Amino acid sequence: MTQTTTEPRPPSTPAQRARGLLQPGWIAVILLAVLFAGACWAILAPWQFHRNTERQERNNAITSAVTTPAVPVTDLLSTTVEPDASVAWKLVTATGTFSPDDQVFVRLRQLNGRPAFEVLVPLVLSDGTRLLVDRGYVSAGVATAGLDLPPLPTGVVTITGRTQQEQPYPTPREPVQNEGRTEVYGISTDTLRSDAGGPVLHGFVQLVEGSPGVLQEIGVPQLDSGPYLSYAYQWITFGGVALAAIGFFVYREITDPPEDEDGEVGYSDEPARKPRTRGFDRSELFDKASPYD
Repeated sequence: MTQTTTEPRPPSTPAQRARGLLQPGWIAVILLAVLFAGACWAILAPWQFHRNTERQERNNAITSAVTTPAVPVTDLLSTTVEPDASVAWKLVTATGTFSPDDQVFVRLRQLNGRPAFEVLVPLVLSDGTRLLVDRGYVSAGVATAGLDLPPLPTGVVTITGRTQQEQPYPTPREPVQNEGRTEVYGISTDTLRSDAGGPVLHGFVQLVEGSPGVLQEIGVPQLDSGPYLSYAYQWITFGGVALAAIGFFVYREITDPPEDEDGEVGYSDEPARKPRTRGFDRSELFDKASPYD
């Protein structure tokens, strides 16, 4: 029996396998993992932390507003400057007479998930200054059916409500007339008739339950922290997992040589072993010999 030998190929060194990582495929995968982790840590997680901070500030502002005693509306709203976000939900009082002829309906609102309107009406204060008052919600079914709303009180009244910044529609839209109603798209002092005369307080007041003229109160938002803090930690984790995964595969590539680097000594009466590779061998899908041949 004649012995034949096959010289084994010397195994590659870790340094040689490390140089293999300079191939375009490896560079692209490593770069993608690093960019993803960078985006998670420098953009996505900080963005969620920022949103969480904004939500906490809003919650703190609402908590402070609802626990603060009511003050005269002119302490917070002015005829010269727009109010800032700090006035939101603060309780105020105002004394004057309603102007029912200038009442308008705000479109594109929802009440318990159903279409609704908000109803705006001016309140003329004793010095002639006008204040935009939000009476609250009325369902779209009631409004479109032509049913009469609860009438506004006549004479001088003192209202109680919560101040808000104006909420103009993103693009200017003219009021529309619909079945006798004047409908607008945003809440702005521009909805007050310019020919009515007198200065106008910037911002508006949402009536609270029990106040003269209120319909269905627009409640204070729920104090919910939201999922933002959890999302931020998730993005941090995703970035770490991406780097850990690519680090593991790089380590395996350097320290674990392919199986086809192992040389063997065979004999002439033994079939030579087919070199093994890490890849998928498509020839294994087919039988080399069929029993029906």
